[in-house]
Amino acid sequence: MTMTNMHGTRPIRVMLVDNQTLILDGFARIIDAQPDMSVIVTATDGETAIRTARQAKPDVILMDVRMPGLDGIQTTRTIIHDLPETRIIGLTSYGTDNYAIGMLDAGANGFLLKNTNAERFLDAIRATVSGNTVMDTTTMNRLNRRLATGSVQTSAPVMVSADDGETSDERNDDLPDFTNREHDVLARVVQGDSNDQIAESLGISVSTVKTHIGNILRKTGQINRVRLIVWAARHSTQIGIPYAA
Repeated sequence: MTMTNMHGTRPIRVMLVDNQTLILDGFARIIDAQPDMSVIVTATDGETAIRTARQAKPDVILMDVRMPGLDGIQTTRTIIHDLPETRIIGLTSYGTDNYAIGMLDAGANGFLLKNTNAERFLDAIRATVSGNTVMDTTTMNRLNRRLATGSVQTSAPVMVSADDGETSDERNDDLPDFTNREHDVLARVVQGDSNDQIAESLGISVSTVKTHIGNILRKTGQINRVRLIVWAARHSTQIGIPYAA
């Protein structure tokens, strides 16, 4: 029986991208054994992945970071530009912060190591489709420390929305004017809470949480939840939300 997800009763449509066919086959067997998701297409290189994603329009892509030719970071950036609703989780065998930062900067919604257990992978796919961000715990802890010290650099400057609706470089006087509820939601996003957890703690519906997060993303000019956390860490003093490393 197909489980209910954000797409109703339709299974989550997953695309796999990895230059190693054994890994593709392993992931496909795990995913296809689930009642609420299925692998619809695969690709073994970045250029093929871009063409295939444009045609298949998957809900979630598991993207290998290190591939010959066009790597996962460049591939992710192109796919997100073409298919902004598609969720992408970066995968790597190497716990290197720069890979995670590169993928998140390109617009990915999460980052996991390939040795993550199967249950965690499946939960990550479901969470990403629900609008949450997923991250390997070890990598996130290292990024937390780097965020706290200001040592994380991304290829594009963090932008905030000015009062006239245009974007400008981050300056204290350009910080968004959050409502009290948006501030509460942002504080819980920074803590790593899911939409369900935020809704329960604030006594509001999940749909209302999503609306607030959408408004916060728009006001800060960020493209996803992880980039929002990076932004909040950099402005923790100004916005009054402590960032615990």
